[in-house]
Amino acid sequence: MLKKYHFILLILVLGFTACIRNDKKPGREYMPDMSAHIAYEAGSDNPFFKDGKTNQLAPDGSMARGKYIYPLSDTDYEKSASLITNPFQFTSDEINNEGKHLYKVNCAICHGDKGDGQGHLVQINKFPPPPSYLTEPLLSLPDGKRYHTVMYGKGLMGSYASQLNHKERWLVLSYVKKNLQGISTPAPATTATATDSTKTN
Repeated sequence: MLKKYHFILLILVLGFTACIRNDKKPGREYMPDMSAHIAYEAGSDNPFFKDGKTNQLAPDGSMARGKYIYPLSDTDYEKSASLITNPFQFTSDEINNEGKHLYKVNCAICHGDKGDGQGHLVQINKFPPPPSYLTEPLLSLPDGKRYHTVMYGKGLMGSYASQLNHKERWLVLSYVKKNLQGISTPAPATTATATDSTKTN
């Protein structure tokens, strides 16, 4: 019985002394690996790399997960018509739900819920009306030029590359074509040419 009380007392003493922390008595570390781990801190010297740095750049040609390489620059609008195609085959549910939501959040304020260029900012005279999706030349605009416009912007419209990722851009464009313009999109014959990592997601 006495041994049992000694053991409990020892545990209490160790527990309380471990809580005493000051400059001269930092306390006891029962699991030092929690604070003194073996991994190198970011920005610290590292003998395992030739340049002696822990922070390393990604190898040339590497691509972050979920990112895509967009092969054209902002001046290649005309080239995009033939080089960029929609790599996705979205379901009606994806277009009617996520595509519609993304359009309303990012586009409708200028282009309008119907795509007629009569969005809220136009109605309060903040911007002149953008071209209507319901008339030419936007009705027959190639997919590549549509995507390039979302990537880099055109006219008064700025780039939406930072607001929408690769898949979301195509979802919005698919919603515009199918639901606002009434254009049915055939299944893509090949995989994407358009990927984007020069302009990342």
